[in-house]
Amino acid sequence: MRYSILIVEGDAVRRHAWEESILRAAKAHDIAVVVMTARSASAAQLQAGHRHFHLLVASLSDGGAGLAGRLRTRTPHLRALLFHPSEASVEDLRDARWLGYMLASDPESTDALVDAVGRALGLPLADDPDSQGRPPATLRDVQMLLDVLRWQTKAQLILYTDYIGNTIAHRGDPANLDLGAVTSLIAGSFVNSFELGRALRDPNTRYLNLVEGDHFDVYATNAGNHRLLALVFDKEFVTPKLGYVWLQLKRSAGQLSQMRIVEGSVGDVISAELTASLNTEFDRLFGNNLLGVQDAPGASPQRPV
Repeated sequence: MRYSILIVEGDAVRRHAWEESILRAAKAHDIAVVVMTARSASAAQLQAGHRHFHLLVASLSDGGAGLAGRLRTRTPHLRALLFHPSEASVEDLRDARWLGYMLASDPESTDALVDAVGRALGLPLADDPDSQGRPPATLRDVQMLLDVLRWQTKAQLILYTDYIGNTIAHRGDPANLDLGAVTSLIAGSFVNSFELGRALRDPNTRYLNLVEGDHFDVYATNAGNHRLLALVFDKEFVTPKLGYVWLQLKRSAGQLSQMRIVEGSVGDVISAELTASLNTEFDRLFGNNLLGVQDAPGASPQRPV
């Protein structure tokens, strides 16, 4: 999946620095990103043409909200990250939030910019210090968890996606369903839910979205702040019970949110984790001592014993 980002920033130096920092962070985390830049909202409108973007990064006070509205006419699920100065009016901020735009103070550094873009897209562009404490899991581990959830709930289909709608894993029978459309619409329904949590200054919230139909029921919830988990039931074969499904869905979403998904086989993961652990322990035990001996003023080279 390649993510497209449109940056609108009047300062050429800042605009270039933002583009380079996002591309560098994406490359470091093996994420495919395309960045397009423009000096103003009008120039961006002209340059964008009929392109579709996942994220707009612009200033609230320089026509960013209006540009986001125009771009959303052809890309309904476009996310907009609008920066604002500290003196921005309460009315402007309120109106932008009501439209589902993400707001942030003007970034004081490229690190802050990368962190805000990562949060807006639900991508790990900035290093998360908490992620190192999470157990590593392969895609196969995720699939096994989804298989267990499907067996418990008797769901026809289980979808695990990022909150833009890109599928990470799915289990079960999609039958004649358009998975791309289903995942995109489920993700779109959560946009305002996440924004509500941010507006209430309580971003670590859990949401349940339930769609009941004549033939299908769909239950969906967030698995952390960056992932979504959905169950699709064919009512010809099973009539789900809200309380039981919600209990199992919530439990599995909690487990998924604690996983740090890595690429490779189980053996590769164990080997990488063991190597990293040994290197860290070696540095802790000997790194400072070795550095102190070799770098001490007047110290003579040490002979190997």
